Amino acid sequence: MIEVKDLQFSYNKNEFIKEINFKVEKGMIFGFLGPSGAGKSTLQKILTGLITNYKGHAIVNGVECKHHTNIFYENIGVDFEFPTLYEKLTARENLKFFASLYTHQTRSIDQLLESVGLQNDADKKVSDYSKGMKSRLNFIKALINDPDILFLDEPTSGLDPTNSRMMKDLILLEKTRVK
Repeated sequence: MIEVKDLQFSYNKNEFIKEINFKVEKGMIFGFLGPSGAGKSTLQKILTGLITNYKGHAIVNGVECKHHTNIFYENIGVDFEFPTLYEKLTARENLKFFASLYTHQTRSIDQLLESVGLQNDADKKVSDYSKGMKSRLNFIKALINDPDILFLDEPTSGLDPTNSRMMKDLILLEKTRVK
């Protein structure tokens, strides 16, 4: 599903990511550990096609990331560390909007909201959500297109222990949904 060969990247003359190699097979949960500034989020931006001026190879779902087309995004889900939601819209409106960006059938909005305990707040504006609620909504936004590959950047950051456990359980549940 993911193959990285001799990956290098720098923001300036100093190499930031240097000679990284790894493979992630279908159905695996794979993570990067390291201190702030180690390049974890930058690597995710490369793997999701947001940074394309790297050296080496970053292949996701058979596509070299620097040569991707818009079809690439039909099969991946991304949950960045900071929520990317429209604050003036409700949770349901956000999910409907993001679902409309895909060409294929998306997952049930009501089932996704229920999976993270937001069904009773589905019609509340996101601006009225707590940090944890926004984090859970952002997570299910990444699932709306039923992706083959899910990229998560600190999915439990800022969550209380109960919601953190729920998120980890949902990640494990997603692993069992592998197509």
